[in-house]
Amino acid sequence: MNICRSFYKHISYTGLVLFLLCVSSVQKAQAQRKDSTNVNSRGTTRNPQSQAQTKTIQRPIGPKPDDRHPPSEDLAKKKWTIKRKLVQNTVSRYNYYFNAKKKLRLVTHNVSRTGQDNYNYLLPFYPYSAANQGISKGDLDSVIEKASINIQIHDPRSKWMDDSYLLIGKAYFFQGEWDKANRTFNFINTNYLPKKKNEYKSVVGSVEKDQISIASREKRKPPIGWFKHTFARNDAFVWNAKTKIEENNYDEARSIINVLDQDPYFPKRLDGELAEVKAYSLYKQGKFQEAIEPMQIAEHKKVNRDEKARMAYILGQLYTNYNKPDSAIAMYYHVIKTKPDQMMEFQARIAINKLKATMPGGSLEQSLATLAKMAKKEKYQNFRDAIYYTMAQLVLPTDKEAALGYLRESLKASAQSLTPNPMQKALTYKLIADIYYDQRTYRSAKSFYDSTASVMPLEFQDSAVVNKRKKVLTDVAVRIEAIQLQDSLQRIAAMPESDRKIFLTKLSVQIRKDAEENAKKARADSAAALAEAMASANTNNPFSNNGMNTKAGQKAEAGDWYFYNTASKSSGFQEFKRKWGNRGNNDNWRRSQNGVVAVKENLEPVDENGNPISTDGQAKKKATPADSTTAETLAANLPLTPDELLKSNIIAEEAFYDLGKLYSDGLDNLDLGIETYDTLLNRYPHHPNKTEVIYSLYIWHNKLNHTALANSFRQQIMSNYGDSKFASIIRFGGLKDENIGKKKEISSAYEHVYGAYLDCNYETALRMKKEADSTFGLNFMQPKFDLLEAMIIAKMDTCEFGKQPLTAVMNKYQNDDQVYARSKELLDALDNRSALVVYLSMLEIERKPEAPLLDEDVTMIYPWQRPHPELNNAELKTATADSIKLAADNAKLKIAPLPPPMKPKVIYKLVADAPHFVVMSFNKLTKKAVDESVEIFTKYNKEHHPDMKIQVGSYVMSQTEVLLIFRLFDNEDRALDYFDEIRLGAGKLLPQMRPSDYTMFIISRDNFILMNTRRDLDGYKKFFGDNYIIEQ
Repeated sequence: MNICRSFYKHISYTGLVLFLLCVSSVQKAQAQRKDSTNVNSRGTTRNPQSQAQTKTIQRPIGPKPDDRHPPSEDLAKKKWTIKRKLVQNTVSRYNYYFNAKKKLRLVTHNVSRTGQDNYNYLLPFYPYSAANQGISKGDLDSVIEKASINIQIHDPRSKWMDDSYLLIGKAYFFQGEWDKANRTFNFINTNYLPKKKNEYKSVVGSVEKDQISIASREKRKPPIGWFKHTFARNDAFVWNAKTKIEENNYDEARSIINVLDQDPYFPKRLDGELAEVKAYSLYKQGKFQEAIEPMQIAEHKKVNRDEKARMAYILGQLYTNYNKPDSAIAMYYHVIKTKPDQMMEFQARIAINKLKATMPGGSLEQSLATLAKMAKKEKYQNFRDAIYYTMAQLVLPTDKEAALGYLRESLKASAQSLTPNPMQKALTYKLIADIYYDQRTYRSAKSFYDSTASVMPLEFQDSAVVNKRKKVLTDVAVRIEAIQLQDSLQRIAAMPESDRKIFLTKLSVQIRKDAEENAKKARADSAAALAEAMASANTNNPFSNNGMNTKAGQKAEAGDWYFYNTASKSSGFQEFKRKWGNRGNNDNWRRSQNGVVAVKENLEPVDENGNPISTDGQAKKKATPADSTTAETLAANLPLTPDELLKSNIIAEEAFYDLGKLYSDGLDNLDLGIETYDTLLNRYPHHPNKTEVIYSLYIWHNKLNHTALANSFRQQIMSNYGDSKFASIIRFGGLKDENIGKKKEISSAYEHVYGAYLDCNYETALRMKKEADSTFGLNFMQPKFDLLEAMIIAKMDTCEFGKQPLTAVMNKYQNDDQVYARSKELLDALDNRSALVVYLSMLEIERKPEAPLLDEDVTMIYPWQRPHPELNNAELKTATADSIKLAADNAKLKIAPLPPPMKPKVIYKLVADAPHFVVMSFNKLTKKAVDESVEIFTKYNKEHHPDMKIQVGSYVMSQTEVLLIFRLFDNEDRALDYFDEIRLGAGKLLPQMRPSDYTMFIISRDNFILMNTRRDLDGYKKFFGDNYIIEQ
């Protein structure tokens, strides 16, 4: 119906214009014919000398006046006839406006098609981020230019002028220019108000039947109403609210939405868009349950297939999180029905099978069979790695070995894929590593964490966990292997001598047998690899004397050239492998990090006889080859004497002691740390560091809220080791013998953390606090450090998670009146936050009884203008009960709820001491202007900063972005000083340029390399704006 309506609408306009043009041309022809007849009839009576006496009047030659007013001003002075009205409406629509609208639709459509989403999280509401959506700025500038020209060259009374302004506002919105977009939408709302001919001015809104109306009334009754023009002013209201949301101005956006929602004249054609904006506001604030209802309305009224599929998929994710699997499956099937892009369709099928495998009454076997069938289809060839990964996730809770098998298949499919997916490969590697980590097979886990780190992209969310574990797990594995070795040696040494000899004999035979089998397998693999490589080389070599190029009946002979001679190649291959090991066919293959180190190269110090020397100067025992192992060589390592047994125990003790620290500090796993130290105390009750071990157990149990166990260990320290420094820490909160210098360092560290907190750099402050904990341990300022950490977390997350650290601080420092009181104040403020949010979301509109018009008699009462809010405690308690019930329902759900949409990861870093550049960024600057700017600033630097030797150069970032780079500054402070100086003086140095033509920022050398590699100029500008304050 919409297509037919649009078709007839175009035909009607075109037909009218053609008819008028034909009538006009006929009238002109008749007039010319009549004039020529009159001239011929009067030609005989005219005086022939009159033509000779007629003089031609020539126009004066000279410069034309500088008239820069647009043609629209001249057109506005002409009479607005029906003919002019039809012509201007048609040409203003089907010329620049038509092309600009088509361009904007194409740009946004391409972004929605090419957006990369992480389906392990709740999808972002839109496939792009409004601040950095990846839309070409040049394309959006083209939209603005076309719409502006349409306004300037056509009659301003045309009905398509407001639509052109609306296009300009949309383009500014997609550019992230919120202020310009707001001003454009407000201009439409105030300058294109509907008014009658006899009215000199109109008002913003009115009140009719006790309802406020600010919208322009549209008469759209079919069938004639289908062809009537709509008011862009109504669309501008919706886009204005959307812009307020992007500015995080939720109160004003909510007020606009509330008024439009109750407006009796707001057109029904925009109900879907208004519901979409309402859902977007709630979704962006994290109110996911409230966003479901308006999102359902928006999805139902959506016409665009891609947008409809995306909203349906998000609804499926929300239903999954709120324990409604049937509704979620229905929405995912709806996504498939809309025929979205291949990735979303595939993810919808994956989500369906996950839900069917985990929901009550579902079948895991059926889901696995469905996924296996998908993996065999050619349609999903590029998604096979993700399919096997999903199958591994489904079987992981019950069968870890089967999960590992599916993950290996995922890696094979990833290697065979024509379009490799590094994100999926990193997820597969990490899941394998996590399985081995949970099984405490730390050597294997470390290897796969290394593999994850080598392929994971920059935006990988678990990169911090991967990097931490891959660094620590090697040390953990060494300690565990040391404990296991000493336990095994001590058990064998404790056997009766006859049994021990029999056991060692059998063990040596088994070791030699395994070594022989491994050697045979290695030789077979080497020969097979060599034969395969030679066959491949001969097959692909057009000059080879073997294989396909050998004539029939003629024996293939080895050529004289080295690479044609099989024996020479085999000998060279073995020699290379002996010296360098198994190396891949990669560049820089001799670098140690690209492969294994040389097998025969001995990196340890040796004596004159070639025996390795230990760090204490004594010769080490050479390791016995596996194929030469005997019972005697095995018995030589057993702790058979008391001294050897003591050394073995010391090795195990130290391994346990180090392992507990690694679990706690390196892996943040307090449970394993407690388990390790409990074993240490049970096996070695006289450990030299027993006091520290007991104190660590006290601290770890305290962190895990094991109050009874923590108090028992605290009592042990205070009773048995009351004069130790750990008892002093418990008693006074810090070390008694801390010197003044140490206290100054701790105080300085606290001031730095507190300064970062005041500057709103919460992530930096939290990192600095943890560094202080690692550096100073428990100290006299520990209560303040802990309180500050809780305040930082509360600032970063004001929901339930933000309350937990404050509660922990109150429980931990009940005797510290100052810290306890401050924690209680903050906790009370957070507890009342829900009531405050409810109150701030309320918007009332008061109207005087006699007031007929909105702009004169209606006043908006904002929440902060009411001195004492009156809150309904019953409703608040009901909302709290609903939240508790929702949490209980989620606990019953087997499949884990999806986390909120992931926040963009900040890849740039603030390093104050690093070398910095000052950069001036231009848009569409000519080469001549760039050269002039370089010359001006070079001259300026020679006059004002001759000692700094500042170099000025230009750098082309893209076709539209040109950078002027000032370098090099020793640190951030010097760069900021020069930045302020140039920023304030640029208007005088470059008078021909407006401030809006360029932007300035500072950037460290490392950040510039990263920005240039990623071509992420807009991303760094946002990072600069978020981290630096520019004084106006």
